Amino acid sequence: MRIDLLRHGACSGGSIFRGQIDAPLTDEGWKQMSRGLEALAGPWDRIVTSPLHRCQAFATQLGLDKKLPVSSSAGIREIGFGEWEGQPVNKIWTEQQALCDLWSREPDKHSPPSGEPFTSFRSRVLLTMRDLSVRYKGKSLLLITHGGVIKLMLTIANGWSPSQMISLQVGYGFAASMEYDCTSETFAIPYPEQSTYVYRP
Repeated sequence: MRIDLLRHGACSGGSIFRGQIDAPLTDEGWKQMSRGLEALAGPWDRIVTSPLHRCQAFATQLGLDKKLPVSSSAGIREIGFGEWEGQPVNKIWTEQQALCDLWSREPDKHSPPSGEPFTSFRSRVLLTMRDLSVRYKGKSLLLITHGGVIKLMLTIANGWSPSQMISLQVGYGFAASMEYDCTSETFAIPYPEQSTYVYRP
């Protein structure tokens, strides 16, 4: 099954741990998603979106424009950041630097306070992919989702450890195309080239 991925654009509220709280897209955010969409070949049989407004609003409009069915899936929501949600990123990194360092290096072993454990996040995303592949077997899907979900899928597709997620650059409007094998539960990445999303200082 082909799965194209599109990350939401910039949102109101600035640089915060947005996680699972709702926030509308900015005008620039809409433009970023439109530009990202241009990188994907399509066509699609269906759009599947995170239920959070920053994804769903664009998905709903795109569905109307393309005359495509749109469905919502809670399984591709962003990871929950717990007590960090809504807090400025710089503030948290300054005040809780030790925990932030641990979390960024080993997200599978350390979570934000009251945050969603990485293992739960990974399980729900993979379960959602499996369910979608059964429900829409042979179809091409466009998933409109979040940076954390896309980073996770890129990490799994490349066979990397969770610690390598921190080095991935998945900006607003980022687009990727994957082939999902439901038998082996593996991903291949026809687009983009690895060098476009891996940060190397």
